[in-house]
Amino acid sequence: MEYAGPIDLNALVDLDSLAADGAGHYTFFAFPISTLDAHGLPSDPDAQRYIAAVQSAGVPIGIWLNSPVDDTGYAAVMHENISQLHDVVAGLTQFPDSYAADLCERLFRDAAAGGT
Repeated sequence: MEYAGPIDLNALVDLDSLAADGAGHYTFFAFPISTLDAHGLPSDPDAQRYIAAVQSAGVPIGIWLNSPVDDTGYAAVMHENISQLHDVVAGLTQFPDSYAADLCERLFRDAAAGGT
């Protein structure tokens, strides 16, 4: 399955509110807060494409910006959607197995170097 975006802003789960109410969630993609766009999403097109691909496969995802880790936001799912997330990620054939980890590493390295 291939999908290039965009992220459906209206379908994002409000993880910050759920976390404030005590709900836990499972993160699958990290990005520097300093790279957010006007919609509160990572501005990197590759990051947006990856998040959109997961979301378009029916996984209810959200963006968690009020994490306890300084300058780090996450794409995440609620615990009841972890199995669905893993199944979908395994089926995203346009992304190699290490894609998310490699992309996260690049985003944080670029942010530390002063890029976006």
